Amino acid sequence: MIQRLIESMFSPMPVVEAFGSFVTSLALPSSDVDIVIRFDKPVMPRNILNRIYREAKRRFIFKRSEFIRAAKTPIITGCLRNGVSVDISVQGNVTSSERTVTWIKEYPELKPLFMVLKQSLSAFRLRNVWTFEPLSAKTAGLCNFGLICLIVSYLQLHKPTDITSTDPEYYGRLLLGLLDYYAHDFDASMHIISVSNEGKYYPMREMNNVLGDYYYESGKLFIINPDEPGRNVTAALQHFDYLQLIFKTASSLLKSRLSKKGSVSILSSIIKVETRYGEKQRKELDDFMVDYIYANMDETMYTRKNDDLRGSKKRRRRNDDDDDTRAEERVGKHIRFE
Repeated sequence: MIQRLIESMFSPMPVVEAFGSFVTSLALPSSDVDIVIRFDKPVMPRNILNRIYREAKRRFIFKRSEFIRAAKTPIITGCLRNGVSVDISVQGNVTSSERTVTWIKEYPELKPLFMVLKQSLSAFRLRNVWTFEPLSAKTAGLCNFGLICLIVSYLQLHKPTDITSTDPEYYGRLLLGLLDYYAHDFDASMHIISVSNEGKYYPMREMNNVLGDYYYESGKLFIINPDEPGRNVTAALQHFDYLQLIFKTASSLLKSRLSKKGSVSILSSIIKVETRYGEKQRKELDDFMVDYIYANMDETMYTRKNDDLRGSKKRRRRNDDDDDTRAEERVGKHIRFE
């Protein structure tokens, strides 16, 4: 449908290709299809997208749509008449998809961790910040590739060495360990994340040496793009402290579920899914509806207003390390990734 639209509008025909989770095998039932239109000459993406948006509306291709002009990477987002949700950009870089495919082969843990975290984080909302969606760069949240980089960095630098991938506790330990690390221990104001080669952290004070003359806003998460070293993968994420609160809440929900007896899935504490069926009882018509999980802003220790509390919170955190280790061991026994 999009291919035919573009073919009718431009000559010579630009390249139209899918990227993102649609081609990396990391898509959920609710995932959008990311489409990039690539011209062999310099163009103005906003002007091209404006033409496409107007023509698509004239032809009634979308059931609903929006042209997000002001975004750093302008896009058309919408739902086609066949029910498929798409995000369309122009001249975008698709190296992140190629990189992800390589990482999935290199780190077998990446795919199951990403699928669980993507489904879970997509369900979280902050009670006092209704517009913030944790996994949507359109709402100043984290992009999918940013989440992938966080997982890869954790696997590179913090993967537990006292357990092997054949142990039934392995993935549970990884999941809880990752949530706890980014919720409590990682300080975005002190470190720049690099996922190149074996991964490392650069001290924030070395930013100019590492990246040159780059404008940086204090407290923002910075992950160096492994394919474009001067760019920040998580540039759209405005409040890393919001994300840390959500990680903290997810970790607490998992640990709380461990104390309850019964056969209820541990992961159901952070993934709330109901299944509705269309009029025809066919599997391909399943509509997966995610129930929201709310986190309270007053629980966070990382808001900019409370930066002075970090030291005391981290000292208290060290006193709880033994308890957290035991909790990781318990959660590992119950969480299974099929």
